[in-house]
Amino acid sequence: MAELLIQARGHWQDDWDQQKKNSLSEAELRSHSSRIQLGDIVVIKPDGWVWGNEENLPRYIVIKAPGVAVETVTHLTESLMDTTDPENPFMLKKRKYQIPNGWLNTHLDQDVVVLSQAEIDLVLANIEEKTE
Repeated sequence: MAELLIQARGHWQDDWDQQKKNSLSEAELRSHSSRIQLGDIVVIKPDGWVWGNEENLPRYIVIKAPGVAVETVTHLTESLMDTTDPENPFMLKKRKYQIPNGWLNTHLDQDVVVLSQAEIDLVLANIEEKTE
C-alpha cells in the first residue's frame, strides 16, 4: 500500500498582492512561483510509514491507498521543470501533480483517509498535472 502526504493548506505567500510580487528579484519571483500548493503530493511512502507530529492537519492529509505499489505512483512527486535550455533547467513548480481541489475540500476534516479501490481509481484518474 502507498501512503501519500498531501498539502492541506495554502502557502504563506499565496496572499501576496501584485505590488509585493513586482518588488521581487527574478530569483525571488521564480522561488515564489514554484512554491508548494494546496493539493500537492508532497511525498509517497510505503504502508505503515510512521508520520511525524507535523505531518497532519492543518498542514497535511495522509491518503492511504491499499493495493497501490509505491513504485507505480512515485512519479507523482516530480517537480515541473523548464528544460527549454538543457544547459540551464530550472524548477517551475515544486510538484508537477496535485490532488483535485474538489476531492481535497471534502476531506479537509480528516488527518488520514483510507481509500476504497473505487476511490483509488477515481483519485488516480483525476490527478491534475500542472503545465506552467
